Amino acid sequence: MDHKIAYEMLDSYAFGILDEGERAAVEVHLGTGCAACSARLREVSDLSVRLASTVPQVEVPPHVKEQLMSRIGMTHHPVRSHRQKEPAPLAAWLRVAWGTAVVSLAVAGFLLWQTNALRTQLETTNRLLAETTRNTEQMQTELASVRGELSKYQHAPVLGEPGVRFVSLAGLDPNPQAFGNVVTRPDKSAGMLYVYRFPMAPEDKEYQLWGLRDGKPPISVGMFTVNTDGTAMLNLETIPAGEEIVGFSITIEPRGGMPEPTGMMYVKGMDPMEEDGG
Repeated sequence: MDHKIAYEMLDSYAFGILDEGERAAVEVHLGTGCAACSARLREVSDLSVRLASTVPQVEVPPHVKEQLMSRIGMTHHPVRSHRQKEPAPLAAWLRVAWGTAVVSLAVAGFLLWQTNALRTQLETTNRLLAETTRNTEQMQTELASVRGELSKYQHAPVLGEPGVRFVSLAGLDPNPQAFGNVVTRPDKSAGMLYVYRFPMAPEDKEYQLWGLRDGKPPISVGMFTVNTDGTAMLNLETIPAGEEIVGFSITIEPRGGMPEPTGMMYVKGMDPMEEDGG
Protein backbone atom coordinates (compact mmCIF):
# COMPACT_ATOMS: atom_id res chain seq x y z
CA MET A 1 0.00 0.00 0.00
CA ASP A 2 1.19 3.52 -0.81
CA HIS A 3 2.48 5.51 2.19
CA LYS A 4 0.13 8.45 1.64
CA ILE A 5 -2.96 6.23 1.46
CA ALA A 6 -1.89 4.25 4.52
CA TYR A 7 -1.25 7.52 6.47
CA GLU A 8 -4.72 8.84 5.64
CA MET A 9 -6.34 5.54 6.80
CA LEU A 10 -4.61 5.46 10.20
CA ASP A 11 -7.50 7.24 12.00
CA SER A 12 -10.01 4.71 10.71
CA TYR A 13 -7.58 1.89 11.51
CA ALA A 14 -7.21 3.05 15.12
CA PHE A 15 -10.98 3.28 15.57
CA GLY A 16 -11.55 -0.19 14.02
CA ILE A 17 -13.79 0.88 11.15
CA LEU A 18 -11.75 -0.54 8.23
CA ASP A 19 -12.76 -3.70 6.46
CA GLU A 20 -10.50 -6.73 6.70
CA GLY A 21 -8.67 -6.03 3.44
CA GLU A 22 -7.92 -2.40 4.26
CA ARG A 23 -6.87 -3.27 7.80
CA ALA A 24 -4.50 -5.97 6.54
CA ALA A 25 -2.98 -3.60 3.98
CA VAL A 26 -2.35 -0.94 6.66
CA GLU A 27 -0.74 -3.52 8.95
CA VAL A 28 1.55 -4.64 6.13
CA HIS A 29 2.63 -1.02 5.61
CA LEU A 30 3.23 -0.56 9.32
CA GLY A 31 5.30 -3.75 9.29
CA THR A 32 7.73 -2.02 6.94
CA GLY A 33 8.78 0.18 9.89
CA CYS A 34 7.45 3.50 8.51
CA ALA A 35 8.38 6.01 11.24
CA ALA A 36 5.82 8.68 10.23
CA CYS A 37 2.89 6.24 10.19
CA SER A 38 3.97 4.63 13.46
CA ALA A 39 4.15 8.02 15.18
CA ARG A 40 0.77 9.05 13.80
CA LEU A 41 -0.79 5.76 14.95
CA ARG A 42 0.47 6.34 18.49
CA GLU A 43 -1.08 9.84 18.52
CA VAL A 44 -4.44 8.59 17.27
CA SER A 45 -4.38 5.60 19.65
CA ASP A 46 -3.73 7.90 22.62
CA LEU A 47 -6.60 10.14 21.51
CA SER A 48 -8.95 7.18 21.16
CA VAL A 49 -8.09 6.02 24.67
CA ARG A 50 -8.77 9.49 26.07
CA LEU A 51 -12.06 9.75 24.21
CA ALA A 52 -13.11 6.28 25.33
CA SER A 53 -12.41 7.23 28.94
CA THR A 54 -14.92 10.10 28.63
CA VAL A 55 -17.75 7.77 27.71
CA PRO A 56 -19.90 7.15 30.80
CA GLN A 57 -19.97 3.55 31.98
CA VAL A 58 -23.54 2.33 32.01
CA GLU A 59 -24.51 -0.98 33.60
CA VAL A 60 -26.36 -3.24 31.17
CA PRO A 61 -29.85 -4.19 32.42
CA PRO A 62 -30.21 -7.94 33.30
CA HIS A 63 -32.86 -8.67 30.66
CA VAL A 64 -30.69 -7.12 27.90
CA LYS A 65 -27.74 -9.25 29.01
CA GLU A 66 -29.89 -12.42 28.97
CA GLN A 67 -31.15 -11.67 25.46
CA LEU A 68 -27.60 -11.03 24.22
CA MET A 69 -26.28 -14.28 25.70
CA SER A 70 -29.22 -16.19 24.21
CA ARG A 71 -28.42 -14.87 20.76
CA ILE A 72 -24.73 -15.71 21.15
CA GLY A 73 -25.69 -19.31 22.04
CA MET A 74 -27.86 -19.59 18.96
CA THR A 75 -25.21 -18.25 16.57
CA HIS A 76 -22.26 -20.27 15.32
CA HIS A 77 -19.04 -18.29 14.85
CA PRO A 78 -16.38 -20.18 12.93
CA VAL A 79 -12.87 -19.78 14.20
CA ARG A 80 -10.82 -17.44 12.07
CA SER A 81 -7.09 -17.64 11.87
CA HIS A 82 -6.67 -13.90 11.28
CA ARG A 83 -7.22 -11.09 13.75
CA GLN A 84 -10.87 -10.39 14.69
CA LYS A 85 -12.43 -7.02 14.05
CA GLU A 86 -13.08 -4.85 17.13
CA PRO A 87 -16.63 -5.12 18.53
CA ALA A 88 -19.02 -2.92 16.58
CA PRO A 89 -20.54 -1.23 19.68
CA LEU A 90 -17.14 0.07 20.79
CA ALA A 91 -16.39 1.38 17.31
CA ALA A 92 -19.76 3.12 17.27
CA TRP A 93 -19.08 4.70 20.67
CA LEU A 94 -15.67 5.86 19.45
CA ARG A 95 -17.19 7.39 16.33
CA VAL A 96 -19.76 9.24 18.46
CA ALA A 97 -17.08 10.43 20.88
CA TRP A 98 -14.87 11.57 18.00
CA GLY A 99 -17.77 13.42 16.39
CA THR A 100 -18.64 15.05 19.70
CA ALA A 101 -15.05 16.23 20.09
CA VAL A 102 -15.05 17.72 16.59
CA VAL A 103 -18.36 19.53 17.22
CA SER A 104 -17.07 20.84 20.55
CA LEU A 105 -13.98 22.24 18.87
CA ALA A 106 -16.12 23.88 16.20
CA VAL A 107 -18.40 25.45 18.81
CA ALA A 108 -15.39 26.67 20.82
CA GLY A 109 -13.90 28.20 17.67
CA PHE A 110 -17.16 29.97 16.85
CA LEU A 111 -17.48 31.33 20.40
CA LEU A 112 -13.88 32.57 20.28
CA TRP A 113 -14.52 34.32 16.97
CA GLN A 114 -17.73 35.87 18.32
CA THR A 115 -15.93 37.05 21.47
CA ASN A 116 -13.20 38.70 19.40
CA ALA A 117 -15.82 40.35 17.18
CA LEU A 118 -17.68 41.71 20.22
CA ARG A 119 -14.42 42.95 21.73
CA THR A 120 -13.57 44.78 18.49
CA GLN A 121 -17.06 46.30 18.38
CA LEU A 122 -16.76 47.41 22.02
CA GLU A 123 -13.38 49.04 21.34
CA THR A 124 -14.85 50.88 18.36
CA THR A 125 -17.81 52.06 20.45
CA ASN A 126 -15.51 53.28 23.23
CA ARG A 127 -13.36 55.15 20.71
CA LEU A 128 -16.40 56.84 19.17
CA LEU A 129 -17.68 57.74 22.65
CA ALA A 130 -14.32 59.29 23.56
CA GLU A 131 -14.31 61.31 20.32
CA THR A 132 -17.87 62.48 20.99
CA THR A 133 -16.90 63.53 24.52
CA ARG A 134 -13.92 65.49 23.20
CA ASN A 135 -16.07 67.18 20.57
CA THR A 136 -18.68 68.06 23.19
CA GLU A 137 -16.04 69.57 25.47
CA GLN A 138 -14.64 71.56 22.54
CA MET A 139 -18.11 72.85 21.64
CA GLN A 140 -18.72 73.84 25.26
CA THR A 141 -15.41 75.73 25.30
CA GLU A 142 -16.25 77.49 22.04
CA LEU A 143 -19.74 78.33 23.34
CA ALA A 144 -18.29 79.85 26.49
CA SER A 145 -15.90 81.89 24.33
CA VAL A 146 -18.77 83.14 22.17
CA ARG A 147 -20.77 84.06 25.26
CA GLY A 148 -17.76 85.94 26.56
CA GLU A 149 -17.48 87.84 23.30
CA LEU A 150 -21.19 88.65 23.31
CA SER A 151 -20.97 89.96 26.86
CA LYS A 152 -18.56 92.61 25.60
CA TYR A 153 -21.37 94.10 23.55
CA GLN A 154 -24.01 94.29 26.27
CA HIS A 155 -23.66 98.07 26.46
CA ALA A 156 -23.41 98.55 22.70
CA PRO A 157 -27.00 99.92 22.51
CA VAL A 158 -25.72 103.14 24.11
CA LEU A 159 -24.47 104.07 20.63
CA GLY A 160 -28.06 104.56 19.50
CA GLU A 161 -29.34 106.33 22.59
CA PRO A 162 -30.03 110.07 22.47
CA GLY A 163 -27.46 112.32 24.10
CA VAL A 164 -24.55 109.84 24.06
CA ARG A 165 -21.10 111.27 24.68
CA PHE A 166 -18.14 110.61 22.32
CA VAL A 167 -14.62 111.17 23.57
CA SER A 168 -11.77 110.80 21.09
CA LEU A 169 -8.45 109.55 22.53
CA ALA A 170 -5.31 110.74 20.75
CA GLY A 171 -1.95 108.97 20.86
CA LEU A 172 0.94 110.37 22.88
CA ASP A 173 4.71 109.82 22.74
CA PRO A 174 6.23 107.29 22.44
CA ASN A 175 3.26 105.76 20.53
CA PRO A 176 1.54 108.66 18.71
CA GLN A 177 -0.15 106.35 16.15
CA ALA A 178 -2.38 104.84 18.89
CA PHE A 179 -5.92 106.17 19.17
CA GLY A 180 -9.31 105.26 20.57
CA ASN A 181 -12.85 106.29 21.38
CA VAL A 182 -15.01 106.26 24.49
CA VAL A 183 -18.78 106.21 24.05
CA THR A 184 -20.90 106.73 27.18
CA ARG A 185 -24.40 107.52 28.26
CA PRO A 186 -24.97 111.17 29.12
CA ASP A 187 -24.49 110.46 32.83
CA LYS A 188 -21.48 108.21 32.02
CA SER A 189 -23.06 105.34 33.98
CA ALA A 190 -22.10 102.90 31.22
CA GLY A 191 -20.30 102.87 27.94
CA MET A 192 -17.72 101.26 25.67
CA LEU A 193 -14.02 101.79 24.99
CA TYR A 194 -12.44 101.04 21.61
CA VAL A 195 -8.68 101.34 21.01
CA TYR A 196 -6.48 100.76 17.98
CA ARG A 197 -2.78 100.44 17.14
CA PHE A 198 -1.75 99.69 20.71
CA PRO A 199 1.44 97.68 21.27
CA MET A 200 1.17 94.34 23.08
CA ALA A 201 1.81 94.78 26.78
CA PRO A 202 4.46 92.67 28.58
CA GLU A 203 3.14 89.61 30.43
CA ASP A 204 3.27 91.37 33.79
CA LYS A 205 1.57 94.53 32.51
CA GLU A 206 -1.94 95.63 31.55
CA TYR A 207 -3.52 98.77 30.19
CA GLN A 208 -5.62 100.77 32.66
CA LEU A 209 -8.35 103.25 31.69
CA TRP A 210 -8.71 106.32 33.88
CA GLY A 211 -11.61 108.72 34.29
CA LEU A 212 -10.29 112.28 34.55
CA ARG A 213 -11.97 114.60 37.03
CA ASP A 214 -11.68 118.36 37.26
CA GLY A 215 -9.42 119.23 40.21
CA LYS A 216 -9.40 115.65 41.53
CA PRO A 217 -7.16 112.59 41.03
CA PRO A 218 -8.16 110.20 38.19
CA ILE A 219 -10.26 107.16 39.04
CA SER A 220 -9.81 103.71 37.58
CA VAL A 221 -12.53 102.67 35.13
CA GLY A 222 -11.16 99.28 34.02
CA MET A 223 -8.26 97.08 32.91
CA PHE A 224 -7.74 95.48 29.49
CA THR A 225 -5.24 93.81 27.19
CA VAL A 226 -5.00 94.21 23.42
CA ASN A 227 -5.27 91.66 20.65
CA THR A 228 -2.37 90.77 18.40
CA ASP A 229 -3.64 93.32 15.85
CA GLY A 230 -3.40 96.11 18.45
CA THR A 231 -7.15 96.45 19.03
CA ALA A 232 -9.22 96.09 22.18
CA MET A 233 -12.72 96.72 23.50
CA LEU A 234 -13.83 97.24 27.09
CA ASN A 235 -17.22 97.49 28.77
CA LEU A 236 -17.37 100.51 31.04
CA GLU A 237 -19.28 99.02 33.95
CA THR A 238 -17.24 100.36 36.86
CA ILE A 239 -17.70 104.08 36.53
CA PRO A 240 -18.59 105.29 40.04
CA ALA A 241 -21.96 107.00 40.21
CA GLY A 242 -21.98 110.74 40.79
CA GLU A 243 -18.45 111.31 39.53
CA GLU A 244 -18.07 114.24 37.16
CA ILE A 245 -15.72 112.77 34.57
CA VAL A 246 -14.46 115.26 32.03
CA GLY A 247 -12.14 112.98 30.04
CA PHE A 248 -10.24 109.70 29.80
CA SER A 249 -6.65 108.51 29.58
CA ILE A 250 -4.89 105.15 29.32
CA THR A 251 -1.65 104.16 31.01
CA ILE A 252 0.27 100.89 31.21
CA GLU A 253 0.37 99.50 34.74
CA PRO A 254 1.35 96.32 36.64
CA ARG A 255 -1.09 93.46 36.09
CA GLY A 256 -4.12 93.90 38.33
CA GLY A 257 -3.98 97.71 38.16
CA MET A 258 -2.99 100.54 40.45
CA PRO A 259 -5.04 102.96 42.59
CA GLU A 260 -3.42 105.91 40.79
CA PRO A 261 -1.58 106.22 37.45
CA THR A 262 2.11 105.27 37.68
CA GLY A 263 2.99 104.13 34.16
CA MET A 264 3.46 105.73 30.79
CA MET A 265 0.35 107.38 29.30
CA TYR A 266 -0.50 106.20 25.76
CA VAL A 267 -3.67 108.13 24.85
CA LYS A 268 -5.77 110.93 26.30
CA GLY A 269 -8.96 112.74 25.41
CA MET A 270 -11.38 115.24 26.93
CA ASP A 271 -15.16 115.30 26.65
CA PRO A 272 -15.87 118.25 24.33
CA MET A 273 -19.21 118.88 25.98
CA GLU A 274 -17.55 119.21 29.36
CA GLU A 275 -14.98 121.57 27.92
CA ASP A 276 -17.79 123.63 26.45
CA GLY A 277 -19.48 123.68 29.83
CA GLY A 278 -22.22 121.33 28.70
